[in-house]
Amino acid sequence: MKIDRWIERVYEERDVGRGIGTSLAGVIGLSTYLVWNDWVTAIFATMISFPVIRIAAAAVHSRRVQSKERKDTRGKMREAFDNLGAEEVAVARAFVWHGGTSVTWREANRSDGFSAAGIESLSNRGLVHTSVTLDGLTETFVLDVDLFDYAKTVVPEAPF
Repeated sequence: MKIDRWIERVYEERDVGRGIGTSLAGVIGLSTYLVWNDWVTAIFATMISFPVIRIAAAAVHSRRVQSKERKDTRGKMREAFDNLGAEEVAVARAFVWHGGTSVTWREANRSDGFSAAGIESLSNRGLVHTSVTLDGLTETFVLDVDLFDYAKTVVPEAPF
């Protein structure tokens, strides 16, 4: 492999773990060479340190990306929840008090918290949809999971 193609590949790399691993392993190899003035030791130090650094850097980067995604999702759900109307908030509260993201039509009809207007409005927003239970016979209303998770943090405990 030509050195110019290798350099191009290193600088165009999008893998954060590989980029950090390459850089730090290079620094370790160069430092080893400068201290002991031995190419063989420097190459072994580089080869041994690269995979360890790459795995560690990739893990840290992955955690940071997931944390940012969770924070972004929470912010979107906070904004969505704050923009809900009174009937929609009552339905979200009823789902939380019910204990899950899914409720059967029969349970919704028996409860005062599940108003038809609120369910229809949330459905139009794409936050509630209908589904079928595992038995294939019972239809349910299903609240968006991210909205449910956010609502659990802001809805007070059930009054019963």
